[in-house]
Amino acid sequence: MSTETQTRGLSDKHLAQIEERGLDTEVAVRMGLHSVPSKNGGGELCVIPFYREGKIANRKYRTDLTQGSSSGKMWQDKGVEKLCFNEDCLRDDSLLGQPLVITEGEFDALSAIECGFPRTISVPEGAPAQAVGDVESAKYAWLDPIRDLLSFERCPEIILAVDGDSAGAALLHDLSIRLMKARCKFVTYPITKWDRGRQRCKDLNEVLHEYGHKGVKEVIARAQWTRLDGIYRMGELPPVPAPMSYDIGVPVLRNHYRVRLGDLSVVTGIPSHGKTSVVNDLCCRLVFNHNLTVAFASFEQSPQRDHRRNLRTWYNKAPVISQSDDQIAMADQWIDRHFSFIVPSDEDDVTLDWALDKAEAAVIRHGAKIVVFDPWNEMDHVRERGESLTEYVGRAIKTFKRFARRLQVHLIIVAHPSKQMRKEDGSFAVPTLYDISDSANWYNKADVGLVVHRTMVKDTSDNLVPGPTLIRVQKSRYHDEIGTPGDVLADFHADSRRYDVIEKEAA
Repeated sequence: MSTETQTRGLSDKHLAQIEERGLDTEVAVRMGLHSVPSKNGGGELCVIPFYREGKIANRKYRTDLTQGSSSGKMWQDKGVEKLCFNEDCLRDDSLLGQPLVITEGEFDALSAIECGFPRTISVPEGAPAQAVGDVESAKYAWLDPIRDLLSFERCPEIILAVDGDSAGAALLHDLSIRLMKARCKFVTYPITKWDRGRQRCKDLNEVLHEYGHKGVKEVIARAQWTRLDGIYRMGELPPVPAPMSYDIGVPVLRNHYRVRLGDLSVVTGIPSHGKTSVVNDLCCRLVFNHNLTVAFASFEQSPQRDHRRNLRTWYNKAPVISQSDDQIAMADQWIDRHFSFIVPSDEDDVTLDWALDKAEAAVIRHGAKIVVFDPWNEMDHVRERGESLTEYVGRAIKTFKRFARRLQVHLIIVAHPSKQMRKEDGSFAVPTLYDISDSANWYNKADVGLVVHRTMVKDTSDNLVPGPTLIRVQKSRYHDEIGTPGDVLADFHADSRRYDVIEKEAA
């Protein structure tokens, strides 16, 4: 075992106390435990040696080895480095492939070693009174010299067989942080057979005492992985309801775009080419067909003027000027029942947090299932210190998506492209989601991406005049659930604020 193996053995008293713990005294002697007279008189001390590379690097002294005794005293050599008990097992390459067991005390380590787990160490000074977390602490300085021996390659599985009390829980927490939670397991101790003042055994030595070798082996074999949020087997995941999706009720376009709760849709297009009109028409159809509620945060439209006129027109399929008082009253009832409006005051900074705070209120108070921010470009974009514009946009989109999933709403962001490229004939090229101002994240992270573009056609005099509107679903993340990318052409009718899709796919 060592060049300094002690020739003296254990006294009868210590042999008896070790046997009372259910331990094999031969294992204790083999691990170097021995008895020495107390320098202060009054009996003997049990010496527990701590070896490093075959040499004793520290010693722990105990006056009493009785299980559960509170009268005994213990201390270690002064002025020496603290190290774990049985550290040299980490250097034994013949043990590679076996799990590493870490206990809170030496007698728990001896229990595991006796039961067939030679790759067991014990922490030098027991558990902390409270967890110290991920801050640097002298309590765990003993780990530093053996980091290489504790590498993932050498120790892919670590079983933390600490005491089953609050201090043990603190040790479990601290060790799992320092040793990588993903490879750490914890043990659960069985119900105690004896009257110990608690329901379960506290440590491996008590398990050995009550249940023998079989009990210790089962406790270690049944060790469970420490909780690690974000990784599960399929059977561990709770069932989730299928997200609701809605047919928007537009022929042909329904093949490419279904509105699903929890998704983020991004709509872009050159200003004045119909982005807002398309979104308004789609929202009205969803309200009319599925009895949904929509919250508009429209920073370029006045609710009292623009939204009310457009919604009245859509509802009655006629310009407001030609509607009767009864028709207007019916439309207004419909608007109040199904629409809410997020309206900043002149003093408000329309930041991301401000907008989402108001949107959440609309969802909770008014039952909104569709939330529209139109346009993104008119919001006040406040970046964090040192944050680039691309990083800010990525963070904002992630926040939007988290909002949509958490509240199970369909979130629509209308955003202008940063450039408007003209072709040789003077018409504009069809923009893409990548052209949206500030970041390619709009394409990469959206669940659905729409491009709205007014086409130009030649009249009989060969002049370019506005033609049908191209509605392009450029991005669709879940083809089997919400449609495949594709184009449709539609004619816009200003007198009804509706689009009639030309009954064929756009070329």
